[in-house]
Order: sequence, then structure tokens, then C-alpha cells
Amino acid sequence: MASADASSLKSVTFSEFPASPLPASQLQGLENLACGCCGNVLLLRNGMTGTEGSPTGTLQNEAHGYQQGPICRVVDLPSEHWQELVDCWMCHEEDFTELREGDLGARLGQALVGGTYLLIHAGDVDRHAVAIEEDARSIDWTRGIKRRWRPLACSRCMYPVGDGWYQSRREDGTDLEMIQVKFHKYLIRFIGEDKQTGQRLMVPKQSFAPYVAAEIFESARHHATYRFIIQDRVKGQDMMLLWMLNWDSTILTNQRPKQDQQICWDDLLRADFTSPAAIEGKRKGKKVLKVLYLKAVPEEHPVSEPSKETALWDAWRGDPGVERLEYQERLVHGLLTLLEQSTSCLPPNLKGAASAVMAMDGMRVGSFEI
Repeated sequence: MASADASSLKSVTFSEFPASPLPASQLQGLENLACGCCGNVLLLRNGMTGTEGSPTGTLQNEAHGYQQGPICRVVDLPSEHWQELVDCWMCHEEDFTELREGDLGARLGQALVGGTYLLIHAGDVDRHAVAIEEDARSIDWTRGIKRRWRPLACSRCMYPVGDGWYQSRREDGTDLEMIQVKFHKYLIRFIGEDKQTGQRLMVPKQSFAPYVAAEIFESARHHATYRFIIQDRVKGQDMMLLWMLNWDSTILTNQRPKQDQQICWDDLLRADFTSPAAIEGKRKGKKVLKVLYLKAVPEEHPVSEPSKETALWDAWRGDPGVERLEYQERLVHGLLTLLEQSTSCLPPNLKGAASAVMAMDGMRVGSFEI
């Protein structure tokens, strides 16, 4: 792998951060959503209501119409940080309490498209197709806000699919009401039909890394934030430090191209940076996000001298300028593997000076495709 000047590769020169993958314009005709692992259909089908004993469909049940769904309109959401701009937008005295409380949500039959997710009204979700990944009763609903995001998984295979916006009618968390659901684009499949051509909506399964980049770009654009702590979204455990260095880098690589667009961040992660360039007959350029990263270090014995890695973790945890991003644990492990493989692919002239060039306070330089 080698770095290259973007101007020498006939690649697009960005004047700002790249747009997030899969905007609403690419999802017109969307009708339903399915689990990215087993294909379990997640939204109601053919006007069915979420009653007890409702059938569960999969992508293979197209002959029975299970691919149809409640979505009739697909539109883009404003910036992820739209709430911070509400006071600037409202220049006259009226009651905008609903906006300020963050209650902007999808209506029935509508999919609101964010940078990394689709926001769906709870009334369109098949309640039997999703399950909370944790016991909501372990949460103290008497403290803090009464509405909270809880991680959701497919009820059939327990693969994560997104997050549900819940409020509790009881303080013990035994009577939860689902209000909205965020289905993450990289964890689901898209079902629908192109209304103009009549052909099935074809949306390839999404890779995880570009969506991490999209969230980093969003924070950098609005908060000038370039440092992040990556956490496990279920356990809240810190897993990695990430510092954005350069978002507009281009590399030349002889990496074997993917055979398909499968979500391959679990056992199937098999990125190979050493395969022969003869596969394509030439090296190919691609845009990458260059970062500094450091995975979590084990806790040291209290009497031992703290390492520079531990000191760095302590400093970042106490810095209010560092933002936190939460993802499913297996996806973060996959991203770490990809970063470590990119670090190992040093140009020949740097191999002798790798430790000096590629390290800073225990962090290493890596990259992933955006």
C-alpha cells in the first residue's frame, strides 16, 4: 500500500466532508426493512397490525407479499445537530417547545433518513420482530429523562438492528412504550420497488466503516471535534480512542476487491492487504480516512507506574472536548482489525522507521475506506 496525491488519480476533489451514504434520493420506492443477518422482516406487512400471533416473514417469502410494507414516503432529516440551531431559526415569539424537546419524529408511513440510520414511527414496526438487547428493568427510570434510547436486536437471530426510543409508564421499567426506532443502515436490508421502472429496489448491503466516518465528519463539521472515544453501545465499555488526522487521503493498494457487499465485520472479516495486484492488473486508488487510534488497555495494578497509554486514556476521559460514539461490540472489533491491518502495510521505505513514524503517545496511524 502506498500514499498518493489525489490529483494524480483522477479522483474527486472534495471541498467539504463527503456526504453520508444512502441519502433519501437513493431510497425512493422503499417499502420495508429486514434484518441484515437473517432477513427477518422488521416492519408491518400488507397493512397488518402488531397483534399477538402476527406472522413473521423473511426476504424469501416474496410470493406471499411479505416484501411489501408501510413506508410510502422517504425524506432526508436535517443535520444531526439541528436542535442546537432551533434558537437561531426561531426569530419570533411562539411556542416551539416540541422542537426544543427533540420530538421531531417520523409519522406513520414515513421514513426519515439520517446520516447513519432511518427513523421509523413505532406504529409501523412489527413489535414481534424486534427485542431490546438488555433488561430494561435494570435501568433506574426514576432518574434523569423519562424517554431513552435502548439497543434493539432482531427477535429471530438477536443480531443488532438499531435503537428504540422508549418511555416508561412505570418507575420499575416494566411498562415500556416504543415511540420511534432508529434502524442503522449498515445493519439492515432494504426492500422496495422503483416506481418508475417497476423493478425491485436494489440497495447493496452496507459496510460499517463509511458510517463511522460519516459520524466523525458530522461532529467535526458542527463541533470542530476530532477526537473520539468509541464505546460498546450495550455495555458502555470504552474500546478505542480515535483521532481524525486527514479525511481526504488517497491510497494505492493491491487489496483484493470484495466478492460481495456482505456485512463482514464478525467472523467473516477477511481483509487481505497482501494479495497480488494481478487480480485487477493494476493498483487501484481509493479514498480513506486517516486516523490515530489506540485500543483499550487493561487496567494496571494500583502500585505500578501508569503507562503512557493509560495516561492518555485518563486524559481523554476527562476532556469535555472528546466526544463518544457508540457501536455494537463486534463491529468495533472489526474496525480495529481493519485499522491494524492498514498499519501493518507500510511502504518499504518506512519499515525501518516504523516505530518513530507511526506512533504518538502510544497511538498508531491507520486508515479505512470512506
